[in-house]
Amino acid sequence: MTATGNAIIFDVEVQFGSQSFLLLVDTGSSDTWVVKTDFQCVNSTDNSDLPQESCLFGPTYDVPTDMEYVKNQTFGVQYGTGIAVGKVGFEDITIGGITVPKQKIGIVDRSTDKGDGINSGILGLGYPPLTSAHYGSTLDNSTLLLNRAVYDPTFVSMYKKGLVDSWYSLAIERLPQNVSTGPGGWLGLGELPPVAHSNDWAVAPIEVTKGLPDLYTGGVDQITLMTLTVDGIAWGSRSTKASRTTNSTSFQAVADSGNPMNMVPQEVADEINAEFKPPAVYNEEAGVYVVDCNAETPALGIEIDGHTFWHQSADMIIRDENTGFCYSSVNGPASGLGVTIQFLGDAFLKNVVSVFDFGKDEMRFATRTGGKNGTTGGKGNGSGSGSGSDDETPVPSSASALGTGLGSIASLVLLTLAIAAIL
Repeated sequence: MTATGNAIIFDVEVQFGSQSFLLLVDTGSSDTWVVKTDFQCVNSTDNSDLPQESCLFGPTYDVPTDMEYVKNQTFGVQYGTGIAVGKVGFEDITIGGITVPKQKIGIVDRSTDKGDGINSGILGLGYPPLTSAHYGSTLDNSTLLLNRAVYDPTFVSMYKKGLVDSWYSLAIERLPQNVSTGPGGWLGLGELPPVAHSNDWAVAPIEVTKGLPDLYTGGVDQITLMTLTVDGIAWGSRSTKASRTTNSTSFQAVADSGNPMNMVPQEVADEINAEFKPPAVYNEEAGVYVVDCNAETPALGIEIDGHTFWHQSADMIIRDENTGFCYSSVNGPASGLGVTIQFLGDAFLKNVVSVFDFGKDEMRFATRTGGKNGTTGGKGNGSGSGSGSDDETPVPSSASALGTGLGSIASLVLLTLAIAAIL
């Protein structure tokens, strides 16, 4: 993978038939989609047409003349950054040398959502209930959560066809200060990434997300998001452990690689941001805690299954590459329609090796213990087996990509939250 936008977006190479594109890796959504060659970029405020370059996507998908579309279905998905709509079709999808024949994909012809300057869509790695095909030949913005035609996303199809084990792993990288684009880490399909990590794994069952409206769940208690229970949060001085505070009130959170921030209960976010020196100050317009780029950061630990995952100081401040402003990577929750959702985003994920296991409906996390461990050999194609157990030997990554760029502070707050349509 490659990190872009000062390591807040992570792209991976995905092949559609014979065409290759970079897609944003998103554990918080489920669809694989790409913008087509003649797609229309749309202004999210007044729905007016914009030049394609305004949407900041990379190369576009040249739809084959013999493309097989899904009859009487349309594609429509809403994220925190916008809407993408189009048709549903079948295409052979290849990631890291592993091909899923005739995978359902979204072929986007209108979008208010934006890329990072080089990616061309999204690789959603979530559960089937989050997929965004809809019955019928027409779709408007008010029906993006209704009348869903649920299908198996790309990774689910992979493991159901026996192409990989039923889990994937992530190890995402931070970039040096003032470097906007560089190596982004590894996406392993049934494999662990080649990075040094603890052999002591925290195990967290993937849970039914509490409070989601029936229109989002179909009125059924089922797993939708990558939701787990956080046992508590610790924060305070980096130099004096005795002065740290621990909030042991548990809460649900979604592990979301498409979100650069940790979004925690509001009172906890307020207290953590007050510990920056000078303190981070909440900006209503941007929806983030603005902070001095050179501020002294507090220690932050996320507690899961009896393990505390401490964050490096570099992961506590996010720098906007266009404006130069900085903001805290800790924010309050996403709220709306009576629903409040917390997130563990890239600020957390940069400090762990994470495993998302559909076979066991669980996530596993191990602390990163250094830089790249230099592991070579193995298959290197994303296939293979493993369980993230204590004696597992890391093996090579499943895919790699190139990347660049992103935009303003406000646009990053809910980067690709799958629940944004209800908020």
